[in-house]
Amino acid sequence: MLDILTGIIVFNNILMMNIGVAAGIIIGAMPGLSAVLAITILLPFTFGMGSLPAIYLLLGAYCGAIYGGSITAILINTPGTPNAIATALDGYPLTKKGRAGDALKCALVGSTFGGIISCLALIFFAPIIASAALKFGPAEYFSLCLFGLCVVVGVSGVSVVKGIIMIGLGLLISTVGIDAIEGVARFTFGKSELLPGLTSAAVMLGVFAISEILVKSHSQEAVVDFDTPIKTKAIKIKEIFHYWKTMIRASLFGVTIGAVPGTGGAIAAFLSYNVAQNSSKTPEEFGKGSLDGVLASETANNAVTGATLIPLLTLGVPGDVCMAVMLGALTMQGITPGPQLFTENMFWVYCLMGGLMLINFFLFIQGKFFIRGFMKITKVPTNILVPSIMIFCILGGFAARNYFFDVFVVLLFGFIGYWIKRFKYPVAPLAIGMVLGNLAETNLRRAMVISKGNVSTFFTKPISLAFIIISLLALFWPLLKKGVKMIKERRQ
Repeated sequence: MLDILTGIIVFNNILMMNIGVAAGIIIGAMPGLSAVLAITILLPFTFGMGSLPAIYLLLGAYCGAIYGGSITAILINTPGTPNAIATALDGYPLTKKGRAGDALKCALVGSTFGGIISCLALIFFAPIIASAALKFGPAEYFSLCLFGLCVVVGVSGVSVVKGIIMIGLGLLISTVGIDAIEGVARFTFGKSELLPGLTSAAVMLGVFAISEILVKSHSQEAVVDFDTPIKTKAIKIKEIFHYWKTMIRASLFGVTIGAVPGTGGAIAAFLSYNVAQNSSKTPEEFGKGSLDGVLASETANNAVTGATLIPLLTLGVPGDVCMAVMLGALTMQGITPGPQLFTENMFWVYCLMGGLMLINFFLFIQGKFFIRGFMKITKVPTNILVPSIMIFCILGGFAARNYFFDVFVVLLFGFIGYWIKRFKYPVAPLAIGMVLGNLAETNLRRAMVISKGNVSTFFTKPISLAFIIISLLALFWPLLKKGVKMIKERRQ
């Protein structure tokens, strides 16, 4: 144990952790710039480094970027990453109430708590969770995506029908480009720029940020209500832990879903948010500025960070795109992930796990230090903030894959998002439908190919059947609650 601590607590290691966290927070907070980009930007700097400081730099950027996505989601209703879409549902209303500091503090505490729980899961349960994740085939992946989509519909507002319509639109958008199974071009209309498909970053920037500017401009309001003063009496950290049940539950959701390769934190965040809303004594506050909602989503999506390392380290299978880049970095350092890593290089593995724990503490320290600076965004005059948001959105859309065409996509979906919001349709289901669409379609078709077109494959596999049943419950739960309430009222 002492050897592991001395291996971790080295000046170079500590420096790389903090540089990675700071860079990740900055990049993650910029609209359209993801955790993948943060890791990719820092990857060339690891040439010539030792394996531990190099991986600490990248892991710091990964954790920092996932948390950073919540900053713009809370302050300007523009999620920096897809994982933070659920955070915006309550984070931005809290900002409009003058409670930006409380929302940011809850996001930070939840992120740190979820990250630490995921580290503990990585240390103590990695082989067990990895073996369970191996049982997921195409049918299970599709059912999990279906579950995620149904959960999003459940928290999309009062109208389930509107949520389903937006999910359908998001799924339709995800089909643009080259078909992943047969390689056929779909909905490209002869435009070569559409062959790679539409990026979720460009679509999200349009429907969240640009549309918000257009809506507020139409109603002659500020993008952020600057007349609402920021409350000086911010919530204390010990008060945040009154929501400890939400945080523990969200951490378990994040670890479980994050360990399944290819899923990501968006499903975990919305699942946790949905459960927190249904189990809350004040569910009517969700969507209007609930600290419980911010904690549920942020704890869950940061609990994914350590969990995604489980299949990478134990099986050599990247859990998401970030872990694919991390796999390249490990290979570059001469580290081969897999079962043999735990037997041949145990010291290095536990140094990595302990370092990840320390990274989450540094994330808390840096986040707490910069919260007051983040809140100053709400005091920027509208005539400066609005053009700045526009510029960042355009740069973010372009930077996602260096396509100038994506700038037009951002603007187009800004106008689409404007009309969606004008007609009171929820935006979050559209974004999540697009994020999960490709994964859902690919695994649906793979499952059908394997089963030779037999639909029963989704109902004969226990895990798949369980997700389908839970999906239906999540979708119709609001209707069931209303039905039960009406029956009770009639009896009275």
